[in-house]
Amino acid sequence: VKYISYIAFIPTINVSTGVVNTITKLTKTCVLRLTVDNMYFVLSGKVANGGVSMWCELLQVNFFEEYQLEGVSADANEICLEVAPENLSRALKTAQNAKSVKIKLTKKHGPCLTLAAELPSLSSINRIVTHDIPVDIIPKRLWHDFKEPTVPDFDVSIYLPPLKTMKSVVDRMKNLSNYLVSVIK
Repeated sequence: VKYISYIAFIPTINVSTGVVNTITKLTKTCVLRLTVDNMYFVLSGKVANGGVSMWCELLQVNFFEEYQLEGVSADANEICLEVAPENLSRALKTAQNAKSVKIKLTKKHGPCLTLAAELPSLSSINRIVTHDIPVDIIPKRLWHDFKEPTVPDFDVSIYLPPLKTMKSVVDRMKNLSNYLVSVIK
């Protein structure tokens, strides 16, 4: 099992941070599923018990300049990790002004996602800030829980305002009550 990725385009770091910050508000832990072409953030709470389910798919070519992945085997070329999005969010926050970011799956007293951010400095020597984010590697026998959910075809299209506007409205409303009833005529 091997995973290395490299980001050198700063706007993608900001987008990644925004995605992870949103997930942080939903849950304490989630699954990061890495495949050759995509990254997925999966939250599979039991909806029957009031849990939240989430499926976030990100194309790796849109985020990484360099991306290497070796899964468990040739037929199962993917990695599933349980990660605390809050830890990932803190590490990405440090990388906001970085020149580049390297993310690697390492083993330091247990499995970790190591995020190394190359920060600019006033001298000719760059500073590198490293974060080790503890993760749990999910065994292959449990991967079926983290496959893409089947969703019926929809007959409705909803156009929403920009995500930034929606986020501020939802953040204000969540403090009012656990429930929101909206009646629109």
